[in-house]
Amino acid sequence: MIEILWQDVRYGYRMLRAAPVVALTAISSLALGIGANSSMFAVVHAALFRPLPVDSPEELWFLFTGTEESPYDSISYPDYLDYRDRTEVFQSLSAFGEIAVSLGGDSAPEICRGLIVTGNFFETLGLRPQQGRLLTPEDDRVPGEHPVAVLGDGLWRRRFGAEVSVVGRIITLNGRTYHVVGVAPRGFRGPDVLESYDIYVPMMMQAYLRPPRGGFSGEMDPDLLDRRNASWLRVVGRLRSDRSPDEAAIAVGTLARQLERVYPDTNEGESATVFPVEKVDPRAWPWLSSVSVLLMAVVGLVLLVATANVTSLLLARAVSRRREIALRLALGGAKARLVRQLLTESLLLSVLGGALGLLLASWALHGFTRLVPEAGIFSFTLDFRVDLEVVLFTFLVSVVTAALVGLAPALRSCRGELAKTLKHTDGAEGLRGRFAGRKALVLAQLALSIVLLVVAGLFSKSFWNSRAAAPGFRAHEVLTAPLRIDLLRYTKTDGRNLYRDVLERARVLPGVVSASLARVVPLEGGGRTTTFRLEGSPEIGPEWDAERLPVVGTNVIAVDYFRTMGISLLEGRDFSDRDIEDAPFVVVINETFAKRFFPAVDALGKRIRLGGDESSRTIVGVVSDSKYRTVGEPATPHVYQPLAQVHETGMRLLMRTAVSPEALVPPLRNLLLSLEPNLPVSDIVPLERLVRSALFPARMAAGLMTVFAVLASSLAAFGLYGLMSFAVAQRSREMGIRVALGASPAQLVRLVVGDGLWLVTVGVVLGWAGAAAMSRFLAGFLYGVSPIDPITFGSVALLLSLVMLTAAYVPALRAGRSDPLIALRYE
Repeated sequence: MIEILWQDVRYGYRMLRAAPVVALTAISSLALGIGANSSMFAVVHAALFRPLPVDSPEELWFLFTGTEESPYDSISYPDYLDYRDRTEVFQSLSAFGEIAVSLGGDSAPEICRGLIVTGNFFETLGLRPQQGRLLTPEDDRVPGEHPVAVLGDGLWRRRFGAEVSVVGRIITLNGRTYHVVGVAPRGFRGPDVLESYDIYVPMMMQAYLRPPRGGFSGEMDPDLLDRRNASWLRVVGRLRSDRSPDEAAIAVGTLARQLERVYPDTNEGESATVFPVEKVDPRAWPWLSSVSVLLMAVVGLVLLVATANVTSLLLARAVSRRREIALRLALGGAKARLVRQLLTESLLLSVLGGALGLLLASWALHGFTRLVPEAGIFSFTLDFRVDLEVVLFTFLVSVVTAALVGLAPALRSCRGELAKTLKHTDGAEGLRGRFAGRKALVLAQLALSIVLLVVAGLFSKSFWNSRAAAPGFRAHEVLTAPLRIDLLRYTKTDGRNLYRDVLERARVLPGVVSASLARVVPLEGGGRTTTFRLEGSPEIGPEWDAERLPVVGTNVIAVDYFRTMGISLLEGRDFSDRDIEDAPFVVVINETFAKRFFPAVDALGKRIRLGGDESSRTIVGVVSDSKYRTVGEPATPHVYQPLAQVHETGMRLLMRTAVSPEALVPPLRNLLLSLEPNLPVSDIVPLERLVRSALFPARMAAGLMTVFAVLASSLAAFGLYGLMSFAVAQRSREMGIRVALGASPAQLVRLVVGDGLWLVTVGVVLGWAGAAAMSRFLAGFLYGVSPIDPITFGSVALLLSLVMLTAAYVPALRAGRSDPLIALRYE
């Protein structure tokens, strides 16, 4: 059997060499279609399906607590201890919380993302160190006793050059010294596939690395480990081999109800559930799954177009080989044997196309990773690479594609009357007869291309709408730098002194026009909201219901913020140096706030209360609207508070410059380090970079959709060109007869172009129907454009029609030049 298959492969290879143009065209088409699918599968696999590099990941489960409205919330440390000590379904249960630390030492301090973990964290995950040792329960007994740290593989290689001698080295975290005891295993970046962490420290160091920041202001109480109302941890456990996930869910649910009875003040209405670690974070699943379905659907359509193109090509090839196939059948060849041989040739094409597609996918993933912005909220931590799963997926797609492109031509080649086939060397069937199958394939290509072009057009229009949307501020020539004094345990007095010194010295740097501070930088991905009450409104009083109060966005800013950001002051005044803590509390609101809550009166002088404040604040100014979280968000009410009245322990410096912002990065870094040597200075970037980062999803979606649509349309155009060329060749006798009977070249051109126009018209109608069917699914991804935008639908149809008619016009010209003497020479 192996020998027969090898014979089929060798014969198929010889046949492909005998028709190199056909073979190269088919391989290239399949490579583009399969490569697009492989690259997108690699992205989806990395986000949703790649298992953590830990021991037996299927045994690991997250434990979430929460309410009916929000079932996947964090957990407090005292609650974690109860679940760890009072449930028997887990072999081991560990907790971890995210931290941001200022890492110092031999180089300038930088902000690193890390995890503060219980001593059994690495044991629970079943990990072994790459260097040194990992954290153990002995490191996590007494608060503050073991200042040790484990480095992530990425940080070890990036900052320490993968030196083995790093074990035992002293580093500083938030200004305190820690001993490096080991390096986490290569490939492990954290317990969540969507996140990447650089450093791991014991839970008992919480007071120094993650103090509570209630309201992000004032003196910081370090005691989080005793607070049952402070939910900040996630929990992961390894299930016992003799227990099922259902039993685990029942056990933690029962304990949650017990804790609710014992601690009603903090645990009322709280439930507990488990979720497999192998799946993506359930809070991110809805968005990720929707994007993944859209991506795979689009590249699936591209592969269908490529498949139809190659199938049409092989059908034409089958016509040219029909005498060969008929002769082999006449000499006793079995039809099944011939079908297998032809399918082997298709498999060779698909495997070669898949191999080339895999190379294209690897190149595309590398390019995609380089396109991801280095700063901002959309900096991906996923590892996009071609691994074994991607290779297997590519091979499976290649095999399925081989069956799709080869079965119809193989079966058709073995049909028909042998005598008639052996007698005639040329057919006389017209386009509407013999080529019905190829017409159907071309129609499918055209319709799918219309769908992809419409999707690409909608996403492109959405991106340009986002880009053209006025953000409400001028990001050009603004430099930003974090002032993360929240990592350095500054008191309120020390923090205010540092802010004052930074602003005074930054404003006199050469090239600086103005400087200010802000808690939240627009479009950086942060943002805070609070409820509010209008003074004198019915809500004020003991009976007001906090759940029905309106919500407003808030920001804390320093003097000169609006000037630095280029935000227009519409009414009233800006904050000044007189707005200090002992002065009457004031706020500035944006235009949308004024219009929505003071539609008929002047907002200036009105008083509001924010959140749970007991004192009210006077509105002293109204400024123009800005974009705060995303470029495409609608106008939302916003309130600004002065930093001198609402102290914040983590701000960002903003400087408007008269020179290139990049030129001021070195002097600003030196300035900050001279004021605070432990202040992280690795994230000094122009504001424009953050804005570009906010636009990255829209730009990437438009780019990907356009690439795939152009690819599919090109394949469809080649398919129509091939069909029309083959039809003209097969109708050469008919064309010669028409010329002999007096038909003009223009009439022959109109005849052939008319057949192409009929195909294009039907394809456009079918494509419009398919695109309209996708409109409901696309609506959530678009900004400022309807999913059934008539301009996009019409422009796409016109563009594709011109391309397709051009593809049909070239064979039509050849038909118009038919020579009746040559065409009628052979019967």
